[in-house]
Amino acid sequence: MATPAYATAGLVAPFAPALAEGLRQIRYVTTGTVSLAYRRDALGQLPDGYGVVIPRSERRRINAITVTSSKFAHRAPDDAVLLRVFVGGSRNPDVAELGDAALLALVRAEVESILGIRAEPLWSRIYRWPRANPQYDVGHLERMDGLDALCPPGLLLSGSAYRGVGIPDCVRQGQQAATAALGFVRQARAAGAATSITGN
Repeated sequence: MATPAYATAGLVAPFAPALAEGLRQIRYVTTGTVSLAYRRDALGQLPDGYGVVIPRSERRRINAITVTSSKFAHRAPDDAVLLRVFVGGSRNPDVAELGDAALLALVRAEVESILGIRAEPLWSRIYRWPRANPQYDVGHLERMDGLDALCPPGLLLSGSAYRGVGIPDCVRQGQQAATAALGFVRQARAAGAATSITGN
């Protein structure tokens, strides 16, 4: 099962209630991004680099700013700058829940304070991912060992909630689950052949 842990919990609850309860304990947060496009000649000199990651000690309402047009080629015309501001998550969960106008105003105020950008954006886009990011609280791997032990034979858990949130982690988990699933199939076929031979 590669569904989010909370969705998997609802699916397995009728036949594996203890597993379902454990899956519900995996915490998720909502994240979002606000993209802002500007005319390059309206900004002045931006700091060197691809952006900033903001430490908790700064007590900001945003988490990071990426200068997307510098980090990735062809994300904006040569005469434009594209920023992407990250919001929400476990640090500021309420920010991602703001209405569009309030969120845009907050982000623009933070960008002005940090980068000195006062220009009106050419355009902006807001994207939200509700309950999309699983959080690995202290003891997560031990919790996963327990959840795997509660899975009925043939039921496998795979996805960002379990043993790695990155794309490579999820690919690895999928490959491992596919290998394990093939093992169950081989065992079932072998057991069926043995039953046919013995006549039982």
